[in-house]
Amino acid sequence: VPMSNILMNRTRSRIIRFLLRNGPSTCGQIGRELGASPSATRRQLGLLTEAGLVQRSSAQFSASAERVLLHAGALEASFQVNVMPP
Repeated sequence: VPMSNILMNRTRSRIIRFLLRNGPSTCGQIGRELGASPSATRRQLGLLTEAGLVQRSSAQFSASAERVLLHAGALEASFQVNVMPP
């Protein structure tokens, strides 16, 4: 899924911040901390994983600041080219 197709909503942003702060976590741990339903948490984690912002190994999800910054830079470049051409 191209990063430009993943507009960052509040829940996805909170998931990434949680993972960066707390390290690898299960879907249940993330959902409980954020007060989100298991299905909503799974759906958002799926989108973030497809976009490459979150990695899954076994039953845990993780995020790295480097990967998030890399994708944020790609999103910014895409936004400038597609939405705000010179």
